[in-house]
Amino acid sequence: MEAGMRNGWWSRAGTLCSAMVLSGVLVALTGCGGGGGDSALPGVQALVFVQRAYERDDLSHDVASGSGQVIDYQRYTPGGAVMVLEPPTPDGTLRNLTEGFEGVDVNGLDLSFDARRVVFSMRHADDDHYHVYVTNVDGTGEVRQLTFGDWDDIRPIFVPGDRIAFVTNEPYTVMGTRADEYNHGRAVTQIATVSIDGGDADRRLCAHNLSHSADPFLVTDGENAGQIGFSRWEHLGPVNDVKLFRMNPDCSGMEAIAGQFNRGAGDNADFNSLVQATEIAPGQYLAIGTSRSRTIQSGAVIRIDARAREGRDPLRIDVQQATFENLTPLVPTESESPPSGVGRYRHPRAIAGFEGQVLVSWSDGDVNDRNELAGTAPQFGIYLYDVESGRRTLVYDDPELWDVYAMPVMPREEPAVIPSTVSGAFEPARPAVIGSIDVAETSLGETVRGAQFGEGVSLHDALLEATHVRIIEGFSSEIGAVGQFGLTMHEGAAILGETPVYEDGSWSAQVPAYLPYHLQPIDRFGLAIRNQMLWIQAMPGESRQCGGCHSSRAGEVIPRMGATTVAQSVGPDTSTFRPIPDRVELPWAGAASVQNVQDVLDRNCVGCHDGGASDPFAGQTYTVNVTTMEGEMMTFEIPYLDLSSRPISTYYEREVVTYPASYVSLLYPSAMMGDSVATGMVAPEWIVPGDARGSRLVEVMNAVDEAGARAWNDDAHPLHPEDQGVTVSREDRLVLIRAADLGGQYYSRWNVDGAGSWAGTEY
Repeated sequence: MEAGMRNGWWSRAGTLCSAMVLSGVLVALTGCGGGGGDSALPGVQALVFVQRAYERDDLSHDVASGSGQVIDYQRYTPGGAVMVLEPPTPDGTLRNLTEGFEGVDVNGLDLSFDARRVVFSMRHADDDHYHVYVTNVDGTGEVRQLTFGDWDDIRPIFVPGDRIAFVTNEPYTVMGTRADEYNHGRAVTQIATVSIDGGDADRRLCAHNLSHSADPFLVTDGENAGQIGFSRWEHLGPVNDVKLFRMNPDCSGMEAIAGQFNRGAGDNADFNSLVQATEIAPGQYLAIGTSRSRTIQSGAVIRIDARAREGRDPLRIDVQQATFENLTPLVPTESESPPSGVGRYRHPRAIAGFEGQVLVSWSDGDVNDRNELAGTAPQFGIYLYDVESGRRTLVYDDPELWDVYAMPVMPREEPAVIPSTVSGAFEPARPAVIGSIDVAETSLGETVRGAQFGEGVSLHDALLEATHVRIIEGFSSEIGAVGQFGLTMHEGAAILGETPVYEDGSWSAQVPAYLPYHLQPIDRFGLAIRNQMLWIQAMPGESRQCGGCHSSRAGEVIPRMGATTVAQSVGPDTSTFRPIPDRVELPWAGAASVQNVQDVLDRNCVGCHDGGASDPFAGQTYTVNVTTMEGEMMTFEIPYLDLSSRPISTYYEREVVTYPASYVSLLYPSAMMGDSVATGMVAPEWIVPGDARGSRLVEVMNAVDEAGARAWNDDAHPLHPEDQGVTVSREDRLVLIRAADLGGQYYSRWNVDGAGSWAGTEY
């Protein structure tokens, strides 16, 4: 039995041969046999695709220029086009749909449901930005521009209801454009939509992420047909990957569908990022699996099955049950060079009637940063890949250009329009609501250790002790010219509030719309029980209620007490709907208008831990040897524990940085990377970013509840420095706990240049 039939990717050959009535015209579906001559796609009458130039005027190659990353950063090399190939053979007739423009580069395209129009993103000699255009596939009529403005709109797709979804880097915060986590060097992209008739007059921006959203595609699974799928770069502390998400066309209901669990579980599918996805059947997708960078947006073809295999609805998507299969098993999913003749793939697409075969772009060779070193670009052509045999059959390849984004010119069924659940434009004053039915409901088999949980209890049992949920807003470089937030991979963080969990485990809170949040259920000591490492968002007026702390989507979550939850009866907590100045941020030092973490250390700790004669660790240091990328050897002496504010220099993220001794002492043991080697009496991880419960500083000082009971309640854990005659308030202890749980950031919105200039906004 063929691989495609065995795994149920598509219907058996011939079952899609039928006819559709589109706009009153009877249209025969192609891909059902007959004609084609030497075509690798018999029965397919035409192919639409993009040609992208890689050769500059001086004949040098533009190898990476943004394409070295897994998400396309508006790489512009003029000389491309939108092409129609009829028939789809190496010697077929080409029709250039963009020949009326000079200096063309095209970044993505899609076909209308009746296969008569093509939408694409183009930049040309008379425009410094990529914008969305639409025209007829047959070359008649005008090329009509739908979007404008001083930003880039790329990777458009048709969605039901005569709308276009696409990716844009339009600024979308009142404090400026967000930028990604790598030194905040690139403008973050997000999903937006316009109507075909209204264009920018009907433009809607979706809720925000801290890193890029990219590669939208249409989802057609059952009752959710018509949703928009997309890839999203997830950066939250140590999490740094690209997952698949989906949402309604009005940008509501944004949720992960694959990539959070089970990667590397088998079938040579140990990838970091999923990009360029398309749906092949309800809950099943093709995507490119690859590293985050250095593979020129190419990689292995991965089959994803995100269907729930247990529970009441087998077609329900459950990110925790998603499985992955590498259909190109010789292709590495990291950045190393593949074997000769193996290469890497881009833009996989299944074709009706071609069971077990995938239309792809493919290039031989390294297809990684060795191309950049050699100054020679890879060569992407269009092929039909047979999964069972591993054979590629050439469809079309211009050796002077990249041939990518290929689609057969075939009509497809248009899903019904999903009615909008939210309305209005950018309205920061209109809150969203988030909450849970029962925070203790979880399908995660995790264990929680430390403090009252000792050597470990199940996550469910630990969550039964949750008294509040900490709601944390994330932000990035809109605060100013800050490359990193300190000696930590965590982004900026602000606490909107710690909303109560009721006796049935429910909670609900109002929050400003559009912003990214992550959640921490916390116990009576203020310690996070679990740090949710996934951003969630909501549109104005949207209500988002989950089952629990990652409960399975395959089943039902029932309120513990009665038909409704206590939170539903009480209503959402409104104290969490706060403007920026009222959100709790924890700058380490240098903020004049809010409390610094250093203030707490100065009040309670520096008297004994300032490196002076009375300091029990006076003079104790360890040595860190660093090898820079340039091969330079550097040496730094790090104090074992010095909580003073005297400046100390060290090395982090490829540069020498200077922070107070307290910050370096407490954060550097957790911050050291592979370029650093520590010798001597190395300090423990005093602060583990994102994990106060696992931080040695918090354990040594201990934590207390409102009644004064200790979190570590044994003789080995007295309150410190109370055991040395110094009393620390519970509020000061909570500052240190929150600083650790938030991620150990040095910078906030209050200790950077221009701090407070945005203080009047309600955003």
